[in-house]
Amino acid sequence: MRWFPFVLVAVLAVLVQTTLARLALCGDAFPDVLAALLATFALGVVPADGFVAGAVLGFGRDLFTIGPLGLATGVSAVLGWAVSRKRPAASAGSVLTRAAFAFACSVVLSLALAVPEVVSGHGPDNPLLVRRTALTAAMTALIAALIGALVWRKARWFGLRRRSEFSDGGEGR
Repeated sequence: MRWFPFVLVAVLAVLVQTTLARLALCGDAFPDVLAALLATFALGVVPADGFVAGAVLGFGRDLFTIGPLGLATGVSAVLGWAVSRKRPAASAGSVLTRAAFAFACSVVLSLALAVPEVVSGHGPDNPLLVRRTALTAAMTALIAALIGALVWRKARWFGLRRRSEFSDGGEGR
């Protein structure tokens, strides 16, 4: 994976997450663009690259959240590694696979980032947390399907050249 294009995409995603994604409010939840990108990129790289991609996206999240610095970086890095390691080779490019992995990444990240708030007694009550997590994960799955369609069709734009698994049809582009 070429890292310069990915870092540019990650910086753009952090900016979108901190500004525009908040406009796509559904109830009291909004889509997690960073989790969608994490799942999209991790599905097509080796586990070491998935770990680094997760760490980069998690660090971008850490810069703009109130929680403990490093929590999102660590959780995202482990998620990137896990998604890269467990990706199904035959269906890695399918819309449903991207959406399912993004849904799972969003749930794990939402719950992990809510733990410090809940433990300190300042977090939302359980029904609100569950509803917010479910809405965020559903919107993130939709965003991952859309983002993934672009990334997997124009892989060279994103530094993912010469990877046959980066096309929905299974052939290299």
